[in-house]
Amino acid sequence: MLATAYFGYPNLLRAGMQINEGVPTNADVHYTGIAPSGLRFMYMVSDDFSIGVDLMYTQSSARYTTLDSSFFNNEWNYVTNSYLTKKSRFRPQFRFDLHLGSTGANFDHYIGLAIGGNLRTREIWQNNILVSTQPNALDFVVPVSARVCYGFRYFLNYNLALSGELGLGGPIFQGGLCYRF
Repeated sequence: MLATAYFGYPNLLRAGMQINEGVPTNADVHYTGIAPSGLRFMYMVSDDFSIGVDLMYTQSSARYTTLDSSFFNNEWNYVTNSYLTKKSRFRPQFRFDLHLGSTGANFDHYIGLAIGGNLRTREIWQNNILVSTQPNALDFVVPVSARVCYGFRYFLNYNLALSGELGLGGPIFQGGLCYRF
């Protein structure tokens, strides 16, 4: 059994906030979030093949204030509005890894394929009042997620390893710690 905790880069959910959510370009925007991160549990069926579950989560939010104006009764009225947009994504996936021949006893590298769910949430807050939980029409939302990747583990001792992965369908780069039971 292998258990891996990891963090990934980049946060693509955060990268698309300004474009997909209509955040004004002239606003002073404060972004926060959680980098794509997760837990992976794998069972080594043989020396060459493992199966398991990958649980990926990422979150991003944008907070900004706008000064809106309107012309009413022959005068300009100015109103300051604060906005908060929160988005999150959880991808539980079943995973299969094909382990490639290693160059040393401490090095394991593999190619992986995963498929699973794609659960997204979105909240729009205006002046601390929740105004929408509807999906954004500009987000391409499919209820299924997939990942293809190449990864490695370097065991520092029998149980503990450093891990890294390069893939599509989740974090492009990820690094973490792996524990072998």
